Amino acid sequence: MTAHNLFFTMRLRAAAELLVGNLQLMYPDGNKINYTATSGCAGWQQEGDQWQRGKGPIPQGFDYKIPTTPYWSDTRGIEGNFFHITPDPVVSPTGLTRSEFGIHFDAGFPGSAGCIVFDREFGWGRFCERMRAIALSGVEYIPLQVVYS
Repeated sequence: MTAHNLFFTMRLRAAAELLVGNLQLMYPDGNKINYTATSGCAGWQQEGDQWQRGKGPIPQGFDYKIPTTPYWSDTRGIEGNFFHITPDPVVSPTGLTRSEFGIHFDAGFPGSAGCIVFDREFGWGRFCERMRAIALSGVEYIPLQVVYS
């Protein structure tokens, strides 16, 4: 049996509108739950934007993980449960850094400053319920893989 895993995938391209991707939660038995999610701001979701602080999507290529138990954040645009993504910060091959990523509900202007965000309350609620159940089973962290096409 494999462990729980999270996979965030999105097609990066030039677009004026906000692009959406898929966050998949995989259970050890192979069961998969898919959620609509995004990362980055409209107009800043191209391949080269991954290192644009405050605008681009979360960079791919790191061994990310998230805790199964969130913390509460009063930060504007989050204002709720926040699953902090680590490592924090991440550094590009040229020395650029990005930090403070998480998975949360998009409580502000659509899009994110690099976090993976949900725009549908129902999906967000179900994700939080599933993460709580996983935490209660004794799992503290889940690996997260970010892949762009």
